Amino acid sequence: MRFPVPFELACWLFALSLTACSSNDRSSSGSEQPERHGAPTADLFSQSFDGSPGRLPDRWLVGTSNAPTNDADGRWELTVDASAPSPTGTLALVDARGHTGQAYNLCWTPEPIQADVEVSVAVHAAGGVEDQGGGPAWRITGPDDYYVARWNPLEDNFRVYSVQAGQRQQLDSARVRTDPDAWHTIRIRHVGDEITCWFDGRELLHTNDSALTGPGAVGVWTKADATTRFDDLTVRPAR
Repeated sequence: MRFPVPFELACWLFALSLTACSSNDRSSSGSEQPERHGAPTADLFSQSFDGSPGRLPDRWLVGTSNAPTNDADGRWELTVDASAPSPTGTLALVDARGHTGQAYNLCWTPEPIQADVEVSVAVHAAGGVEDQGGGPAWRITGPDDYYVARWNPLEDNFRVYSVQAGQRQQLDSARVRTDPDAWHTIRIRHVGDEITCWFDGRELLHTNDSALTGPGAVGVWTKADATTRFDDLTVRPAR
């Protein structure tokens, strides 16, 4: 049976419209896909310090450069602090054992990590008369050799150092005036010999140094009698 021409034309136009819609749908579907970025960078190491209070994290080490006596390492332990950025556990130097002057208190994990890293840690200056504050240490090859970026609220400054054979060399310094009773975040990025340091999200230090070039452990640091709490230590590959 032969249909009138207008009806055939209508069918043809309807089929054509379906084809066009299908093509448009495929095109639209492709254009609406989210932009693809690389997978999130996995942490090389992270520690929120939510373990059993009164002890060290598993396998962590402690040491003190330039201590008055060989057995005078500071006492580090996990503590409870409801004000911590990720309540309630922190790692704290709770007893500096009367350290003064150029005594450097270090607590670190013994596993080496690649040399080029980004390190972040939260810091709370809990006490100290001669010194306060502290910060992260990295490329640690022992208690006397590492890099450290530290904040000292008594001096209103933020500095980065290299430490070799227990001797500290200042690499850069910035003036920082902030609430000494609050938690603050220090982040560093070390690639090759280039070091960049942030304090509470502000880039304040930038320097180059090739004293320590290989991989090492990471940890936290205070000076003299500074009793300090740390939280949320994170290490990522530097990008």
